[in-house]
Amino acid sequence: MPLLLLNEDELRQTITIPEAIDVVEAAFVASAEGRMNIPGGFTLNLPDVNGEVGVKGAYLQETPYYMIRVGSNFRDNPSINLPPKSGLIVIFDAATGFPAAIMIDNGYLTNIIAGAAGSLAAEYLANKKIEHITVIGSGDQAYIQLKSLTHVRPFSSVSVWARSPLDADNYARRIVEDHDLDIQIAPSVEVAVQNADIIITATSSNHPLIQADWLKPGTHITAIGSNSPAKQELHPNVLQRSDVIIVDNFDQCATSGEIHHGLLAGTIGKEAVQGDLGSLVCGKVPGRTHPDQITLADLTGLDSQDAVVARLAMERAIFFGLGQRVEAGIIQRRLNARTENLL
Repeated sequence: MPLLLLNEDELRQTITIPEAIDVVEAAFVASAEGRMNIPGGFTLNLPDVNGEVGVKGAYLQETPYYMIRVGSNFRDNPSINLPPKSGLIVIFDAATGFPAAIMIDNGYLTNIIAGAAGSLAAEYLANKKIEHITVIGSGDQAYIQLKSLTHVRPFSSVSVWARSPLDADNYARRIVEDHDLDIQIAPSVEVAVQNADIIITATSSNHPLIQADWLKPGTHITAIGSNSPAKQELHPNVLQRSDVIIVDNFDQCATSGEIHHGLLAGTIGKEAVQGDLGSLVCGKVPGRTHPDQITLADLTGLDSQDAVVARLAMERAIFFGLGQRVEAGIIQRRLNARTENLL
């Protein structure tokens, strides 16, 4: 059985953003219907080198493959001119257990998936007519979130805020190169969010950046940056003011998302969360029911999405003739074993 090897450059040629949105939406539906086997993961800590490695897996029932993802974050790597994050996905044949593909994506597919999830949250929660978007953050996730949003909502103007004015300027230039948008660099978070119809938060902040009284009625917030207990982008009073709160997974968000801080502070209870995004997509829970409601999507990332997007990337790579095929040598080993038995 040949093993397909794909690097990040090749993976970037396999999936478009609209395709990613479609398959991530399907993954949310599958999760809501209980068709995903997601056993959880574990983290291997390497404190001596300031690193950690996370391992997760997922299997969509009645499909031909299952997936294992390994992602690492070695925070001291920049000191030796290496990026802090790297990772790979291994796809296995669900009938035999043998590996079918190894994808060294370095987090690229994860970024695409998060962008798709963010755009779906906006599709199902934001008002239909919007004009102004605010992005808090200037990294790759802030970029892909805005780029994905263009596929579900038309808008004309953007405000961006980042801790570094240089980073904010580079972000604005990057967006202008891709889209005909009026983009402005805001002098503060408060100024950035005051007139926003949709707010995207994509930072690694460990303290609140946004206050509830800065928000106008009808705003939708997609909070994507808080994915560990120490991270926080929204003051708990934002959750208290929100009329509709949707999570991608309640247990994850309750321990590492924005609602974690609201529950901890006592500003919201469990009943404040209407449900998860999969149930919203399926129509099992209501979303926005009035244009003046403030809606919030707290997204921490689901392994189920990795499984469907990785499978699509592999199938597209095969179709386009991308990657390298390596013969695992299984047949040859069996032949050798049979020959040795004859001697």
